[in-house]
Amino acid sequence: MESRKGAKKVVLFAKKQWKQTKPKTVEARRVKDEKFLEFGFPQFVLTAKVPVKFIVCVEYSDTLRIYQFSHTGQLLGAKNFEELFEIKNEVAKKSSLIAKFPRKRPF
Repeated sequence: MESRKGAKKVVLFAKKQWKQTKPKTVEARRVKDEKFLEFGFPQFVLTAKVPVKFIVCVEYSDTLRIYQFSHTGQLLGAKNFEELFEIKNEVAKKSSLIAKFPRKRPF
């Protein structure tokens, strides 16, 4: 239940960022656990828990800001990235989308 409350807090944070900062898009995402060992038939997979459970990706015209959250929805930190395409592809592979807030420009 704690993870569900954390997800709600993260989505509310993403919505607040979208209203206040007016970026192109804001995405709230859940980070997948990392696989570190696979073997056998049938497939046996060991996974590792990651300390960052949720992220919020805020895309501006030239930068991407990623906020990191714990499983309870507590903000752990944020980073700015310049390489939008490379980082967005990596984030899409290692996480699943919870909510997205697009901002359509009139021009």
